[in-house]
Amino acid sequence: MKKGERAIFTVPPEMAYGEIGSPPTVPPNATLIFDIEMVSWYSIRDITGDGGILKKIMREGEGWATPKDADEVLVKYVASTEDGIIVSKSDEELEFSLTDGYLCPAMSKAVKTMRKGEKAELSVKFSYCSRYPGDAHCNNDITATNSKLTIDLELLSWKNVIDVMGDKKILKKVIKMGDGFDRPTEGSLAKVIYIGRKDEGTIFECKGTPEEPFEYICLEEQINEGLDRAVMTMRKGEQATVKVSSEFLHGTENGKWPPTASVLYEIMLINFAKEKSFWKMDTQEKLEACQSKKSDGNALFKAGRFELASKKYEKECNFHKDNSRRLHFSNRHMLHH
Repeated sequence: MKKGERAIFTVPPEMAYGEIGSPPTVPPNATLIFDIEMVSWYSIRDITGDGGILKKIMREGEGWATPKDADEVLVKYVASTEDGIIVSKSDEELEFSLTDGYLCPAMSKAVKTMRKGEKAELSVKFSYCSRYPGDAHCNNDITATNSKLTIDLELLSWKNVIDVMGDKKILKKVIKMGDGFDRPTEGSLAKVIYIGRKDEGTIFECKGTPEEPFEYICLEEQINEGLDRAVMTMRKGEQATVKVSSEFLHGTENGKWPPTASVLYEIMLINFAKEKSFWKMDTQEKLEACQSKKSDGNALFKAGRFELASKKYEKECNFHKDNSRRLHFSNRHMLHH
């Protein structure tokens, strides 16, 4: 049935109380007629598949997206026992990382199934109520009740956290979404504004202003490599924070940065322009591009930056190979016609 639908159900004796009936209200061999109206309903989802966490949606959320494993979520919640005793609640909005968790495992598991603005009531079995080690967010120990827990949970919003390299050494947290779907690639000219802070908050680097953004070429060792790779996951207009581990901090070996250090960048990608594809160039542009790559490679080689020089030479060779291939097929086409 659909919401607001009204229907008449006719149930024959053999599907109801049969020959015996249900004295004194239902006689033997009675046909039953039910007049039913569907006023409303709540969707209930078994999140864990074992009945351990049941989610009843009290208000649908917006869109289709849900938080991912590493995201930071903003929620409101009230957790209470079966007899109505409140064991924990958020006095105001609460932000926490799904990687670290909060209160009990059920919170993180449930939030990852919710959409922005969604309100839900969680029925949580004892096995999913255990607190995280060292967690002191409860007024009472929720594991001591040995009973079900009810959590009224609202997902207000979340920030996407991207593990850029897949090893948690470069973590990008999106503060403001960018426009479109396109992102910078190797060789793109990027215009950015950023500030770099040490662990204790001291600013050690500041580049660009809204009036005059800092310009650089992606993956040409012009900025910190960790930040550079994070920028290549950003969209035009996007604002983010990027946490970079010590592996990407130059100078670690001479004591400038401790081995366990990390830095936090606050960055905005103002705009970017991708390097023009070779196949889109005319003959003159191709010749100039090859000469430019060769000259850049020579300069880098003389400066001792051999890896980057190698990339420039490789691009020049690829340009020549691509051009030779095109000439070959063009000549074959002309011979056959």
